[in-house]
Amino acid sequence: VASMMDESGKVVFKAFSFPNTSDGGHALFSKLTSYSPSPDDFEIGMEATGHYWLSVYSFLFEKKFLLHVINPIQTDGWRRGTEIRKRKNDIIDSVLIADLIRYGQFVETRLADEDLFSLRSLTRFRTYLVESISDLKRKVVCVLDQVFPEYQSIFSDIFGKTSKEILL
Repeated sequence: VASMMDESGKVVFKAFSFPNTSDGGHALFSKLTSYSPSPDDFEIGMEATGHYWLSVYSFLFEKKFLLHVINPIQTDGWRRGTEIRKRKNDIIDSVLIADLIRYGQFVETRLADEDLFSLRSLTRFRTYLVESISDLKRKVVCVLDQVFPEYQSIFSDIFGKTSKEILL
């Protein structure tokens, strides 16, 4: 969801919903450039939530927009200072982020360069896979202990080739 605010704080548009796809990036780009064809006329803020912001960020970065990535904690802090009610949804957050950018009351999230970011993602994925394999092996051992308690004493490695052939 995107919202746009001018320098005076007037909301130009809010709740522009677009999918997190290439088509969605083009739709947002078209919406923005319908107000001004120059990326220099915009300052764009977005929250770094999970991986969802990455494709939009990359798309707009390639189009030469000035981008600010903000930690969601800052948006929550701004919400506490500007609202009595603790309302929270994507529409409200998009307007709050626009306001935060307008006032310049944010600390920029430092982004790793692309190679480091890719390496970090691969490392995290590898860790996830290793942990998943370990969990599955523990579950196999648990089932084998219940069904055939002597199985582990027969094989030096219950996950070795011969053992796996027998189990499959």
